[in-house]
Amino acid sequence: MTIRAKVLLLLAVALGLVGGMGAALYQGTSWWRLLSSWVHGSQEQRYLYSQLRGEALVFLGDLQRVHGSGAVSEAVLNGYRRQMDAQLSRLQELARAEEGWTEGDHEQELKHIERMALALRLWAVRAEDRVRKLPSGIGSDGAHPQVSIHEFNRDVEPLLTAALEMETVDLKALKGFSERWLRTGKLLAFAASVAALSVLLALALTILVPMNRRLQELVEAARRIGHGDFQPSLPEKGRDEFCILARAFNQMAQELRTSQSRLMHSDRLASLGRTVASVGHEINNPLVYVISNLAYAHGELTHSQGELSAKERRGLLEALDEAREGAERVRFIAQDLKTLARADDASTALVNVAEVVRDVARMASHELQGRARLVEDCAGVPPVRANATRLGQVFLNLIVNGAQAIAPGSPEQNEIRLTARLTAPGHITVDVKDTGCGIPPENLERIFDPFFTTKPVGEGTGLGLAVCLNIVRSLGGSITVDSAPGQGTTFHITLPVASVDTPPAPAV
Repeated sequence: MTIRAKVLLLLAVALGLVGGMGAALYQGTSWWRLLSSWVHGSQEQRYLYSQLRGEALVFLGDLQRVHGSGAVSEAVLNGYRRQMDAQLSRLQELARAEEGWTEGDHEQELKHIERMALALRLWAVRAEDRVRKLPSGIGSDGAHPQVSIHEFNRDVEPLLTAALEMETVDLKALKGFSERWLRTGKLLAFAASVAALSVLLALALTILVPMNRRLQELVEAARRIGHGDFQPSLPEKGRDEFCILARAFNQMAQELRTSQSRLMHSDRLASLGRTVASVGHEINNPLVYVISNLAYAHGELTHSQGELSAKERRGLLEALDEAREGAERVRFIAQDLKTLARADDASTALVNVAEVVRDVARMASHELQGRARLVEDCAGVPPVRANATRLGQVFLNLIVNGAQAIAPGSPEQNEIRLTARLTAPGHITVDVKDTGCGIPPENLERIFDPFFTTKPVGEGTGLGLAVCLNIVRSLGGSITVDSAPGQGTTFHITLPVASVDTPPAPAV
């Protein structure tokens, strides 16, 4: 599954959970609204029952005032009946609405309201009849109210009290129901939140953990490439975006390996070109006296008659010895050229740094003529595992660069010194120090960039130091530089010491 599909799945699940929680919240709000209506209904019933008691007393007072003023008491009775019927009808409506949330007998409650309504009607009729039969002018002696109140307390009050008690029971039941509902709601809300968070966390981990692992692999591979190791290969199994990125990364690494090989080969050819003049001069000198000495020996042998004298024999031997020395010099030069012009051999072996430096010094001798003397102090350090050709290419580039930084004319005052020493545990450092013009500070950070050069067009490719950096890094080492204008330059090449059991460095 692609990362995009995983993210969309996570988004869909999150939206579903949010929607579900929203629906649950809406349902809870609806229940809370219903619960509130039940509470208000129960409170309204208690209020209506209490109002029935108070209005009965108001009814008695109205009867007395009507009788005293001579008005018709039946009109007061009819008004009281209409008000009482409206209140009783509302009580019946509220009692029916209680069904479903209280455990009481609602049919019994409705019958109780009907009995209470009948009792109130009978009481009101008797009270009105008693007032109407009173003699004219009698209405405030207190006899009538006391009798009617007594009848109310006897016939109606018990029914009102019982109704209020039933409402108290209903309120308690409603309170218990609301508390249970709140507890259940809390548990459900907590459980739903934990479940939703668990699901989202699980989905997020299924996305983030593999993503983090693949990102770490990518960062590690990029770090290794940055240090000159172009061998890392990322796994390409799968169909997500990281697999596409891994294939592109591996293709890039392959192209970088090819480019590095071409770059090193180009620099090797450039180094070979720079030494052509030197090699021609080095070969020409011994060839001159080889040819001249052979010509002398040939002439002496041609003109000699009989046996040679001791003096002639000694002269011929000296000429032949000089010719042999010249031929040996040519052979050494040819061996040195093999080191530089060898094909792309990337194998590694135990290499003696001092021997590599000596071979490179012979190749660079013509470049140093008239500029500086070369001082070697590399003996006594342990070997490193490297490729002698490539390591020699590094030292040759640095020596030639140092020589070109020294103005010709004062070779006795200038030098290029190569010093090898043990530094950190398990590492040696070779310092290549010259007394040249130095490097300006603004160029120090760019000297290892490919194609960066301060030489005139046609005299430098800008590849030498970039190739040196890649070679040293591929051997597990590092290269740094210290320089200041007018104070010379020192390159520090640090390489790990190799033992016999050290595995070969990977080919690049």
